[in-house]
Amino acid sequence: MSYTSLNYSSTYRCPACASGELNVIALMDVFACDFCRHMFTANLDTQSVQLADTVRSRIWHWNGWRWRTSQQRDTAAVMVWAFSAGLTIVPVTLIALSNYIFPPLEASNFPLMWIELTLVAHGVMAGWLLAEYHHWPWYISSRIRLKQLRERWFSS
Repeated sequence: MSYTSLNYSSTYRCPACASGELNVIALMDVFACDFCRHMFTANLDTQSVQLADTVRSRIWHWNGWRWRTSQQRDTAAVMVWAFSAGLTIVPVTLIALSNYIFPPLEASNFPLMWIELTLVAHGVMAGWLLAEYHHWPWYISSRIRLKQLRERWFSS
């Protein structure tokens, strides 16, 4: 496996969506993805690219054959994770606790089904929140693919 350094004459897999390719924009020292359309500024000295077209800048380092996410201290990320955990755990705990304190009159599976449904629904909401905040590559590429599919079906 050959290691290559980050330069403007090569193409690289996009670190943001993991589906497109980064190509240099002519007459600029900027990379652009052909799939997710993000723009990246490159720092060839540190072998890194930075997301240039969003408010929250993200940095990836090139190690010769793949991208590594730069570990940055982000207090907002801790808050989003804590809120997502609370959004998932608190409602399920309240329903389970009320089922324990006030058991149903008849033996039925409805309370257990309600707890499971609440866990799934709130887990999906928390997962969506985390994916929106962190811009995980699988989430970004699936959003773009769904948008393309929607445009193809409903373009007429």
